[in-house]
Amino acid sequence: MSSRRRLPALVILALVLFATGCTPTRPPQPEGDPGTSQAVLGDPRTVDPCTLTDPMALRDFGEVENAGTVSLDYCLLHVQLGGGQLAQLAVGQLERVDPGRAANGDPVVPHGPVRVVQDAPLPGHCARQVLFTDSVAMQVSADLLVGEPGPGLCSVAQAGADAALKVLDEHRVGHRSFPPNSLALTDPCAEVDLAAVRRIPGLEQAEPQGSPARHQCLWGREAADAPRVQFQHTAGDPPKVLHQGASEQQIAGRRSVVSIVGGDPRLPLCSVETGHVPFGDPASGQVEVAMLVVAMPGRSGPEACDHARDVAAATWPHLPRA
Repeated sequence: MSSRRRLPALVILALVLFATGCTPTRPPQPEGDPGTSQAVLGDPRTVDPCTLTDPMALRDFGEVENAGTVSLDYCLLHVQLGGGQLAQLAVGQLERVDPGRAANGDPVVPHGPVRVVQDAPLPGHCARQVLFTDSVAMQVSADLLVGEPGPGLCSVAQAGADAALKVLDEHRVGHRSFPPNSLALTDPCAEVDLAAVRRIPGLEQAEPQGSPARHQCLWGREAADAPRVQFQHTAGDPPKVLHQGASEQQIAGRRSVVSIVGGDPRLPLCSVETGHVPFGDPASGQVEVAMLVVAMPGRSGPEACDHARDVAAATWPHLPRA
Protein backbone atom coordinates (compact mmCIF):
# COMPACT_ATOMS: atom_id res chain seq x y z
CA MET A 1 0.00 0.00 0.00
CA SER A 2 2.72 2.45 0.86
CA SER A 3 5.72 3.37 -1.30
CA ARG A 4 7.68 3.38 1.94
CA ARG A 5 7.97 -0.38 1.60
CA ARG A 6 10.08 -0.46 -1.56
CA LEU A 7 11.45 2.94 -2.63
CA PRO A 8 14.60 3.55 -0.50
CA ALA A 9 18.00 3.24 -2.15
CA LEU A 10 20.04 0.09 -1.63
CA VAL A 11 22.78 0.04 0.99
CA ILE A 12 25.16 -2.67 2.10
CA LEU A 13 23.74 -4.77 4.94
CA ALA A 14 26.80 -4.60 7.12
CA LEU A 15 26.77 -0.81 7.04
CA VAL A 16 23.12 -0.73 8.09
CA LEU A 17 23.71 -3.05 11.00
CA PHE A 18 26.53 -0.87 12.32
CA ALA A 19 24.78 2.39 11.49
CA THR A 20 21.61 1.59 13.41
CA GLY A 21 23.58 0.95 16.56
CA CYS A 22 22.07 -2.50 17.02
CA THR A 23 23.63 -4.85 19.52
CA PRO A 24 22.76 -8.55 19.70
CA THR A 25 21.29 -9.16 23.12
CA ARG A 26 20.08 -12.33 24.80
CA PRO A 27 16.35 -12.10 25.56
CA PRO A 28 15.24 -12.80 29.13
CA GLN A 29 14.92 -16.49 29.84
CA PRO A 30 11.22 -17.40 30.08
CA GLU A 31 9.82 -18.70 33.33
CA GLY A 32 6.83 -20.31 31.63
CA ASP A 33 6.15 -21.22 28.01
CA PRO A 34 9.46 -20.96 26.06
CA GLY A 35 7.66 -20.73 22.74
CA THR A 36 5.86 -17.39 23.07
CA SER A 37 6.97 -14.50 20.88
CA GLN A 38 7.97 -12.52 23.97
CA ALA A 39 10.04 -15.40 25.34
CA VAL A 40 11.84 -16.00 22.05
CA LEU A 41 12.27 -12.42 20.81
CA GLY A 42 12.21 -10.26 23.94
CA ASP A 43 10.48 -6.87 23.72
CA PRO A 44 8.91 -6.91 20.23
CA ARG A 45 8.90 -3.10 20.04
CA THR A 46 12.69 -2.90 19.95
CA VAL A 47 13.65 -6.00 17.93
CA ASP A 48 16.06 -5.21 15.11
CA PRO A 49 14.76 -7.49 12.35
CA CYS A 50 17.99 -7.24 10.36
CA THR A 51 19.74 -9.25 13.08
CA LEU A 52 17.43 -12.12 12.06
CA THR A 53 19.02 -12.22 8.60
CA ASP A 54 22.28 -13.64 7.28
CA PRO A 55 23.35 -12.49 3.80
CA MET A 56 25.93 -15.28 3.69
CA ALA A 57 23.12 -17.83 3.88
CA LEU A 58 21.80 -16.38 0.61
CA ARG A 59 25.12 -16.15 -1.24
CA ASP A 60 24.41 -19.25 -3.35
CA PHE A 61 21.48 -17.44 -4.98
CA GLY A 62 23.42 -14.34 -6.01
CA GLU A 63 24.47 -10.90 -4.83
CA VAL A 64 22.64 -9.69 -1.70
CA GLU A 65 22.06 -6.08 -0.70
CA ASN A 66 20.04 -4.41 2.02
CA ALA A 67 17.13 -2.45 0.55
CA GLY A 68 17.29 0.24 3.23
CA THR A 69 15.15 0.88 6.27
CA VAL A 70 11.48 1.03 5.32
CA SER A 71 9.90 -0.35 8.49
CA LEU A 72 10.51 -0.89 12.19
CA ASP A 73 8.97 -4.35 11.84
CA TYR A 74 10.88 -6.14 9.08
CA CYS A 75 14.24 -6.17 7.31
CA LEU A 76 14.26 -5.97 3.53
CA LEU A 77 16.96 -7.61 1.39
CA HIS A 78 17.36 -7.66 -2.38
CA VAL A 79 18.75 -10.84 -3.93
CA GLN A 80 20.03 -10.74 -7.52
CA LEU A 81 19.08 -14.13 -8.92
CA GLY A 82 20.26 -15.67 -12.17
CA GLY A 83 18.72 -14.71 -15.48
CA GLY A 84 18.24 -11.08 -14.50
CA GLN A 85 15.72 -11.85 -11.77
CA LEU A 86 15.58 -9.62 -8.70
CA ALA A 87 13.95 -10.99 -5.56
CA GLN A 88 13.00 -9.22 -2.35
CA LEU A 89 13.22 -11.00 1.00
CA ALA A 90 11.31 -9.51 3.95
CA VAL A 91 12.08 -10.94 7.40
CA GLY A 92 10.58 -10.21 10.81
CA GLN A 93 7.02 -8.94 10.41
CA LEU A 94 4.89 -10.18 13.33
CA GLU A 95 1.21 -10.91 12.77
CA ARG A 96 -1.60 -12.31 14.88
CA VAL A 97 -2.86 -15.63 13.57
CA ASP A 98 -5.43 -18.28 14.36
CA PRO A 99 -3.22 -21.26 15.36
CA GLY A 100 -5.75 -23.73 14.04
CA ARG A 101 -6.01 -22.08 10.63
CA ALA A 102 -2.56 -20.54 10.05
CA ALA A 103 -1.26 -23.57 8.15
CA ASN A 104 -4.35 -23.79 5.90
CA GLY A 105 -3.37 -27.33 4.92
CA ASP A 106 0.26 -26.44 4.16
CA PRO A 107 3.18 -28.46 5.59
CA VAL A 108 4.12 -27.65 9.19
CA VAL A 109 7.58 -28.50 10.52
CA PRO A 110 8.25 -28.50 14.30
CA HIS A 111 11.38 -26.62 15.35
CA GLY A 112 12.05 -26.64 19.07
CA PRO A 113 9.30 -24.69 20.83
CA VAL A 114 8.04 -23.16 17.56
CA ARG A 115 6.62 -24.46 14.29
CA VAL A 116 7.36 -23.45 10.70
CA VAL A 117 4.59 -23.28 8.12
CA GLN A 118 5.71 -23.76 4.52
CA ASP A 119 3.12 -21.68 2.68
CA ALA A 120 2.08 -22.87 -0.76
CA PRO A 121 3.79 -20.72 -3.40
CA LEU A 122 1.93 -18.17 -5.49
CA PRO A 123 3.16 -16.67 -8.79
CA GLY A 124 6.04 -14.38 -7.83
CA HIS A 125 5.64 -15.02 -4.09
CA CYS A 126 6.64 -17.61 -1.52
CA ALA A 127 6.61 -17.41 2.28
CA ARG A 128 7.38 -19.18 5.52
CA GLN A 129 5.73 -18.50 8.88
CA VAL A 130 7.44 -19.08 12.21
CA LEU A 131 4.53 -19.84 14.57
CA PHE A 132 4.99 -19.01 18.23
CA THR A 133 2.74 -20.50 20.87
CA ASP A 134 0.87 -17.26 21.64
CA SER A 135 -1.00 -16.93 18.31
CA VAL A 136 1.76 -14.77 16.78
CA ALA A 137 3.64 -15.61 13.56
CA MET A 138 6.86 -14.13 12.20
CA GLN A 139 6.77 -13.74 8.44
CA VAL A 140 9.61 -14.56 6.06
CA SER A 141 8.53 -13.81 2.50
CA ALA A 142 10.23 -13.73 -0.89
CA ASP A 143 8.76 -11.73 -3.76
CA LEU A 144 9.92 -11.39 -7.34
CA LEU A 145 10.48 -7.75 -8.32
CA VAL A 146 12.06 -8.23 -11.76
CA GLY A 147 11.87 -11.16 -14.17
CA GLU A 148 9.58 -14.07 -14.88
CA PRO A 149 8.26 -16.18 -11.98
CA GLY A 150 10.18 -19.39 -11.39
CA PRO A 151 10.64 -22.12 -8.74
CA GLY A 152 13.56 -20.46 -6.93
CA LEU A 153 11.61 -18.11 -4.66
CA CYS A 154 10.67 -20.82 -2.16
CA SER A 155 14.34 -21.74 -1.80
CA VAL A 156 15.10 -18.10 -1.00
CA ALA A 157 12.25 -17.97 1.54
CA GLN A 158 13.38 -21.22 3.15
CA ALA A 159 16.99 -20.03 3.39
CA GLY A 160 15.78 -16.81 5.01
CA ALA A 161 13.66 -18.76 7.49
CA ASP A 162 16.53 -21.13 8.32
CA ALA A 163 18.83 -18.17 9.01
CA ALA A 164 16.24 -16.57 11.28
CA LEU A 165 15.67 -19.84 13.17
CA LYS A 166 19.40 -20.18 13.75
CA VAL A 167 19.44 -16.72 15.33
CA LEU A 168 16.48 -17.66 17.53
CA ASP A 169 18.11 -20.93 18.56
CA GLU A 170 21.31 -19.15 19.57
CA HIS A 171 19.52 -16.29 21.37
CA ARG A 172 21.17 -13.69 19.13
CA VAL A 173 18.16 -11.46 18.45
CA GLY A 174 19.37 -7.86 18.40
CA HIS A 175 17.48 -4.94 19.91
CA ARG A 176 17.61 -1.28 18.99
CA SER A 177 18.05 1.49 21.53
CA PHE A 178 15.44 4.25 21.21
CA PRO A 179 15.19 7.64 22.95
CA PRO A 180 12.33 8.11 25.42
CA ASN A 181 10.36 10.19 22.89
CA SER A 182 10.64 7.56 20.14
CA LEU A 183 7.53 6.50 18.25
CA ALA A 184 8.73 2.91 18.62
CA LEU A 185 7.94 2.97 22.33
CA THR A 186 4.42 4.39 22.07
CA ASP A 187 1.13 2.69 21.22
CA PRO A 188 -0.33 3.88 17.88
CA CYS A 189 -3.78 2.63 18.89
CA ALA A 190 -3.79 5.05 21.83
CA GLU A 191 -2.66 8.05 19.76
CA VAL A 192 -5.42 8.11 17.15
CA ASP A 193 -8.60 10.02 18.02
CA LEU A 194 -11.40 7.44 17.87
CA ALA A 195 -14.11 10.07 17.29
CA ALA A 196 -12.30 11.25 14.14
CA VAL A 197 -12.06 7.69 12.85
CA ARG A 198 -15.76 7.08 13.49
CA ARG A 199 -16.69 10.12 11.41
CA ILE A 200 -15.63 8.14 8.33
CA PRO A 201 -18.63 6.45 6.67
CA GLY A 202 -18.62 2.74 7.42
CA LEU A 203 -16.39 3.05 10.51
CA GLU A 204 -18.99 4.36 12.94
CA GLN A 205 -18.48 1.35 15.23
CA ALA A 206 -14.79 0.71 14.51
CA GLU A 207 -12.48 -0.43 17.29
CA PRO A 208 -8.65 -0.42 17.25
CA GLN A 209 -6.78 -3.62 16.41
CA GLY A 210 -3.11 -3.47 17.39
CA SER A 211 -0.18 -5.46 15.99
CA PRO A 212 2.08 -7.76 18.05
CA ALA A 213 5.05 -5.38 17.81
CA ARG A 214 2.79 -2.42 18.68
CA HIS A 215 3.95 -0.34 15.74
CA GLN A 216 0.69 -0.58 13.77
CA CYS A 217 -3.04 -0.20 14.41
CA LEU A 218 -6.06 -0.87 12.20
CA TRP A 219 -9.67 0.30 12.33
CA GLY A 220 -12.00 -1.60 10.00
CA ARG A 221 -11.16 -4.63 7.87
CA GLU A 222 -8.04 -5.04 5.75
CA ALA A 223 -10.01 -5.82 2.60
CA ALA A 224 -10.22 -4.09 -0.77
CA ASP A 225 -13.94 -3.41 -0.43
CA ALA A 226 -13.88 -2.20 3.19
CA PRO A 227 -13.29 1.32 4.58
CA ARG A 228 -10.37 1.38 6.99
CA VAL A 229 -7.83 3.51 8.79
CA GLN A 230 -4.29 2.27 9.33
CA PHE A 231 -1.77 4.05 11.50
CA GLN A 232 1.82 2.92 11.81
CA HIS A 233 5.10 4.00 13.28
CA THR A 234 7.85 3.36 10.79
CA ALA A 235 11.23 4.74 9.74
CA GLY A 236 13.13 5.75 6.62
CA ASP A 237 13.67 8.85 4.53
CA PRO A 238 11.76 11.99 5.57
CA PRO A 239 8.33 12.25 3.91
CA LYS A 240 8.52 13.78 0.44
CA VAL A 241 6.14 15.08 -2.21
CA LEU A 242 6.55 12.46 -4.93
CA HIS A 243 3.83 13.31 -7.48
CA GLN A 244 1.11 15.81 -8.39
CA GLY A 245 -1.36 14.10 -6.12
CA ALA A 246 0.73 14.97 -3.05
CA SER A 247 1.36 18.20 -1.18
CA GLU A 248 3.23 19.45 1.86
CA GLN A 249 0.95 20.90 4.55
CA GLN A 250 1.09 22.03 8.15
CA ILE A 251 -1.22 19.87 10.25
CA ALA A 252 -1.49 20.48 14.00
CA GLY A 253 1.83 22.31 13.88
CA ARG A 254 3.73 19.47 12.18
CA ARG A 255 5.13 19.40 8.65
CA SER A 256 3.09 16.72 6.88
CA VAL A 257 2.86 15.24 3.40
CA VAL A 258 -0.67 14.43 2.24
CA SER A 259 -0.74 12.09 -0.73
CA ILE A 260 -3.35 10.34 -2.84
CA VAL A 261 -1.66 6.94 -3.01
CA GLY A 262 -0.38 6.40 -6.54
CA GLY A 263 -1.30 9.94 -7.55
CA ASP A 264 -4.58 8.82 -9.18
CA PRO A 265 -7.58 10.77 -7.78
CA ARG A 266 -9.85 7.87 -8.76
CA LEU A 267 -8.05 5.67 -6.21
CA PRO A 268 -9.84 6.15 -2.86
CA LEU A 269 -6.67 5.84 -0.80
CA CYS A 270 -4.84 8.66 0.98
CA SER A 271 -1.82 8.81 3.26
CA VAL A 272 -0.61 11.49 5.65
CA GLU A 273 2.97 11.28 6.92
CA THR A 274 5.00 13.34 9.37
CA GLY A 275 8.63 12.95 10.32
CA HIS A 276 9.79 12.58 13.91
CA VAL A 277 13.18 12.16 15.58
CA PRO A 278 16.32 10.90 13.76
CA PHE A 279 16.59 7.16 13.22
CA GLY A 280 19.86 5.22 13.21
CA ASP A 281 23.05 6.89 12.06
CA PRO A 282 22.46 10.68 12.02
CA ALA A 283 24.53 10.89 8.84
CA SER A 284 21.91 8.81 7.00
CA GLY A 285 19.30 11.55 7.36
CA GLN A 286 16.65 8.97 8.16
CA VAL A 287 13.87 9.66 10.63
CA GLU A 288 11.05 7.91 12.41
CA VAL A 289 7.78 8.47 10.56
CA ALA A 290 4.16 8.46 11.66
CA MET A 291 2.03 7.33 8.71
CA LEU A 292 -1.75 7.39 8.54
CA VAL A 293 -3.66 5.76 5.65
CA VAL A 294 -7.39 6.10 4.97
CA ALA A 295 -9.19 3.87 2.46
CA MET A 296 -12.72 4.65 1.31
CA PRO A 297 -13.86 2.21 -1.40
CA GLY A 298 -16.44 3.71 -3.71
CA ARG A 299 -15.28 7.27 -2.99
CA SER A 300 -12.51 9.43 -4.49
CA GLY A 301 -8.91 10.12 -3.51
CA PRO A 302 -9.61 13.75 -2.54
CA GLU A 303 -12.48 12.64 -0.31
CA ALA A 304 -10.24 10.08 1.39
CA CYS A 305 -7.67 12.85 1.93
CA ASP A 306 -10.26 15.10 3.57
CA HIS A 307 -10.89 12.43 6.17
CA ALA A 308 -7.18 11.58 6.47
CA ARG A 309 -6.38 15.23 7.27
CA ASP A 310 -9.19 15.26 9.83
CA VAL A 311 -7.84 12.17 11.60
CA ALA A 312 -4.24 13.44 11.42
CA ALA A 313 -5.21 16.82 12.89
CA ALA A 314 -6.72 15.02 15.90
CA THR A 315 -3.83 12.53 16.16
CA TRP A 316 -0.62 14.54 15.72
CA PRO A 317 -1.04 16.37 19.09
CA HIS A 318 -0.87 12.96 20.82
CA LEU A 319 2.51 12.07 19.31
CA PRO A 320 5.64 12.42 21.47
CA ARG A 321 7.42 15.73 21.23
CA ALA A 322 10.14 15.66 18.59
